[in-house]
Amino acid sequence: MENRAEYLLESYFANTLSTAEATELKALASANPSVAAELDFQKRVAASVQSHSLAAGIQNPAWRAVAQKPASAAIKVSMLPRYAYAAAAAFALLVVAYLFIMPPSLQSIVADNAKEYPNKMKFKSLGEESMTVPENVISAFGLYDNQNYSEAAKALQPIVATNSDRIDYRFYWGVSLVKSKQYAAAVAALMPVIQSPDEMKIPAHYYLGLACAGTGDKNCARQNLQAYLDSPEGITFRKQAEAVLKAL
Repeated sequence: MENRAEYLLESYFANTLSTAEATELKALASANPSVAAELDFQKRVAASVQSHSLAAGIQNPAWRAVAQKPASAAIKVSMLPRYAYAAAAAFALLVVAYLFIMPPSLQSIVADNAKEYPNKMKFKSLGEESMTVPENVISAFGLYDNQNYSEAAKALQPIVATNSDRIDYRFYWGVSLVKSKQYAAAVAALMPVIQSPDEMKIPAHYYLGLACAGTGDKNCARQNLQAYLDSPEGITFRKQAEAVLKAL
């Protein structure tokens, strides 16, 4: 549709047409079927909008009078071509499909279900024992307590390396790696924990299952998550373990 016809249609619905322009629009509509069709289309849209006015439902007479549009009031309707509306609708459907139909990735499910593990180290409480704990250990667990897991993992790595007998240190290192989405490193960190008789063994199965799922090793993930769920101690993270297991 030519720009002149669009201008006249816009002016018509803005109620700003001069007498000469009104005559010109009438002539264009008679000569050009697309102009006539657009004029008819927008008249129907305007009539529909007016028929659905909420003014009639307003109880206060003064407010209702203000809300009601005069019979001659113009309704301006977008001149966007019909195909553009169709394209916009198709794009909106694609967005909805992506957000609500496409399943989330396994790694996003793992991240959503990786819950914090509380710091249960004895030096958390005040007392003489805290005086014998190296400063770097206290600092590393301070990062852990502040949920700065990426930095906590970095700080705990050398501590674990020099304290190979401390399964508890290794466990918290593994949790930090899982929480900071370093899944491959977490698998290596947590494997010795589940092979030990340490009390951290059962929760380690949960975090190792998450780490395996994060790397895409579904068999390892199923094995460890199920081991956690089968244990009488596997209570705290049961809901999260089941959610990840279901997604595998």
